[in-house]
Amino acid sequence: MTDIAAPAMPPIASPDTDGKASFMILPVEVRLQIYAYLLHLPPITAADPHEPRVSAAILRASRQIHDEATAVLYNDNTFVAHPSLLAGFPRLRSWYAPVCAAALLPRIRRFQLTVRLDCDLPFDRRSAAAAFSGAEELHVKVSQAAFLGAGYDNLRKLEDVRGVQQLTIRGSTTGFEGYVAWLSRLMRSPVGTQAEDFVPSEEDLAIQTTIMA
Repeated sequence: MTDIAAPAMPPIASPDTDGKASFMILPVEVRLQIYAYLLHLPPITAADPHEPRVSAAILRASRQIHDEATAVLYNDNTFVAHPSLLAGFPRLRSWYAPVCAAALLPRIRRFQLTVRLDCDLPFDRRSAAAAFSGAEELHVKVSQAAFLGAGYDNLRKLEDVRGVQQLTIRGSTTGFEGYVAWLSRLMRSPVGTQAEDFVPSEEDLAIQTTIMA
């Protein structure tokens, strides 16, 4: 298991005295592009044999670089939500150790969450709302062992989430696409919005009856 970066603050770098151009004289826009190249991972996929990694050593170069690059690393990447703690102990990818520093957790506002439909979930509606309301991005991966093996009951634990700016709900949603569309609108609605009851169509009811049979 790999840490993203050492949590300790790096020492202040000594002044450049050999006449070489300093990294810090570059415009901030250029520095941010360099940080993004070193620290931004591609979107999360089901299986990535290459295990992409960030070049976190740059965070140790100087105090200012640490501050600038930390914002890119934690604000701009999508993190894997913890199965039960959700926004607590998220991982950049499965091969990285979870982030547990209290000062860093509020920076992470882009998540991927896996929701299994065919087993009990280890979190409740309140914790889901606390973790993901106001998130910049939330990608919900829905899975189950058998096709049409379970309904959407577990997704109902996300019904109190509000204010998600960019949201996707994908995966094993066959048979309740109408509910997923309703849930997506609800989760993107402003914080404080009261939910109206979902009214399934006759087709949705027929499919759910088949699933429960």
